[in-house]
Amino acid sequence: MKKFNLIYIVAFLLFILLAISIFMKLDNSVTFYGFAENKETEINMETPIEVNKIHITTGQKVKKGDILLDVVSSSLPIKISNATYSIEELQTKYNLWKTDLDWRISQYTIELANKTMQIQYEIDQLNAELEKNKQLVEQVKSISNKEKGTLKNPTHLKIKALNDELTNTKKIITTELNNLKSERFASNNPLLSRIRILEDELKHFNTKLEKQTIYAPSDGLIGNVHCKEDEKIPSFNPLVTFYEERPTLVIGYIHEDLILKVNISDSIDVFSSSRPNIQKMGVVKNLGSRIVEIPPRIRKIKELKTFGREIIIEIPPENPFLQKEKVILILKQ
Repeated sequence: MKKFNLIYIVAFLLFILLAISIFMKLDNSVTFYGFAENKETEINMETPIEVNKIHITTGQKVKKGDILLDVVSSSLPIKISNATYSIEELQTKYNLWKTDLDWRISQYTIELANKTMQIQYEIDQLNAELEKNKQLVEQVKSISNKEKGTLKNPTHLKIKALNDELTNTKKIITTELNNLKSERFASNNPLLSRIRILEDELKHFNTKLEKQTIYAPSDGLIGNVHCKEDEKIPSFNPLVTFYEERPTLVIGYIHEDLILKVNISDSIDVFSSSRPNIQKMGVVKNLGSRIVEIPPRIRKIKELKTFGREIIIEIPPENPFLQKEKVILILKQ
C-alpha cells in the first residue's frame, strides 16, 4: 500500500514538472525589471558667470520660456573694461598721429608759399633789372637793332633757371602735401580700423551683458539648483538640473543569462510594479556595452548579488509613471 502511494506521488510530481515545462514553452516571454527615468538636462554656461537672481526652487514646475536665472558673465566686465581702455589708447595715438600730420601739412604749405614767394621775388627783380637794361640799350645809338637782337643777356638765363626751380619746388612740395593729405584722410587707416573692430567687440560684449537670462528649455521640473545668488560659477559648472515633467525613458536590467534575447527596436510591455493596471508599450533604444551589477531595488532577491546588462527603453511622454518608479518589463518572443 505504501509502495502504491509512493508511485502515485512520483507520478504526480512528474506530471507537475511536465505541465510547467509545457507552459514555459508556450509562454516564451522574458521578464525583467527597471525604473522610469526622466530625461535630465544640465544647464550651464560656457563662460564664468556671477548669479544675480534665482527665480526657481527645487521641484518647481516650469513652462518653456520661464526665467530660471539672471546671471552676469564674470569675464564680460573685464573684457568691456579692456576694450574701452584699448579704444581710448588707440584714439589717443590716432589723435597724436593726426595732429602731427596736420602740423606737417601746415609746414609744407608754409614752405611752399615762402619758397614760391622768394623765387618769384628774385624773378621779379631780374625782370625789373632786365627791363632797365633794355631801356639803356635802346638809348645807345651806336648799337644796331640787329646787334641788339643777337646780344646774350645772362639775366635771361637766371630767370629761366629760377622759373625751372620754381616749377620743381612746387612739384616736390605739392607731391609731399598730396601724400600727407592722402594718408591723413585715408579710410583704411590701421589705427581707425583697429578702433572700429574694438568698438564692434564692445557693442557685442554690452549686448551679451544685457541678455544674460537663462530660460527653461521646455516644460518640466527643476531637479537641483547648484548655485546661490551672488555666487561666481566657473565655466561649464552645472547651474540647474532640469527634468522633463513625465518620464520618457525606462532603464532596465536583464540578467546576464538572458542578454541575447533582447535586441534594439524590440517592443517591451512596461507595467508599474505597484499599480499593475498601468501599462505602456516601449521600444528598446540602446543596449549597455558591459555587464554591470543589478541594483538591489530591482533584484528578485535583494540580498543576492546578480549581474546583467543595462537596457534603455523609450516610452511615450504621455504616461502616468512617476520619476524613478519601479516597473516590470516583459518582452514577448
